Amino acid sequence: MQPRPIPKACTLLLTLCLSPTLHSQQTITTTTNLVIVPALVRAPAGDLLQTLHASDFLLTDNGVSQTISLEDTEHQPLSIVVLMQTGASAPRQFPDYAKLGTMLTYLTANSPSQIAMVTFDSQPEYLWDFTPNIADLEDGFAKPDSGDRKAAILDAVSYGIDLLRKLPSNRRRIIVLLSQTHDEGSVAHAEDIIKRLGENNITIECLTFSPEKNWAKDQFTKPRQESPLYQLSPDLPLLQHTIDLGKPLGKALSALRADTSATIAELSGGESFPFATKSELEQQISLLANHFAATVTLSFRPTSKQPGFHSLRLRIPARSDLQISARSSYWSTDEPTK
Repeated sequence: MQPRPIPKACTLLLTLCLSPTLHSQQTITTTTNLVIVPALVRAPAGDLLQTLHASDFLLTDNGVSQTISLEDTEHQPLSIVVLMQTGASAPRQFPDYAKLGTMLTYLTANSPSQIAMVTFDSQPEYLWDFTPNIADLEDGFAKPDSGDRKAAILDAVSYGIDLLRKLPSNRRRIIVLLSQTHDEGSVAHAEDIIKRLGENNITIECLTFSPEKNWAKDQFTKPRQESPLYQLSPDLPLLQHTIDLGKPLGKALSALRADTSATIAELSGGESFPFATKSELEQQISLLANHFAATVTLSFRPTSKQPGFHSLRLRIPARSDLQISARSSYWSTDEPTK
């Protein structure tokens, strides 16, 4: 089953979404009159707070206060699509994935859940259909096949949305993206993906590795008898295997400017967790599970039907000392009331 190609275009919205100065903003698009706002609340010491009520919060949409509700997600059925990169630099990480199925059970806790798996390189490949038993996917995590030289992250996310949007609307829909940081080779249009994430209430959580950090580590851990060439990225020239890090690191920094995974996670209201080793991957999944359980899910029906960009601000007036991480904007395509 091949993914549906989406024409690629360069838009103002894409520029805004990937701009480093707006990287902390989280934008969705909605074609309905219900906006979902996931949020994490931390005490000054860093503890996550869960014993909160809708009346504790003040939410404004373009500066106008909204009436909000607190969604009950504790026992909501959960559907997860794991998107696992196998192309480009991903095979170096394969040894870290052997117990990934067991790690992902941290996310499901006591909720009724089902999980599917898609691998991707230059295109997505649907390997395992939704199953309530994560053990069914263990062979895919333990013995993945190496892909080609691409990492089409946006195409894979578009494919994951297609799978989740077919499910009943009462399910909590999550994409777990296991990939490098930057996209290589997608044809999907980022604006279309942002809109569809909002339309289907899908959250993306990212576990990311850095090909550039792997390259730097290899300079000091791999033999160099014949100075072999090193492939940093399919889109970059081969590099001489040397500890002179000046020029190669300059190329690495250029490649990192398009932090696709983290940006797409934040736009959906999710988070990005970097890792470099198997132990770090397990630690980050545990951290993700804690955040996942502590997320407060608010919703509201906008008083304004004005299409386009809407700025959200969420705060707890009685506790200015609390730190709130929440979706900070959405994009409406509703037509204004005449």
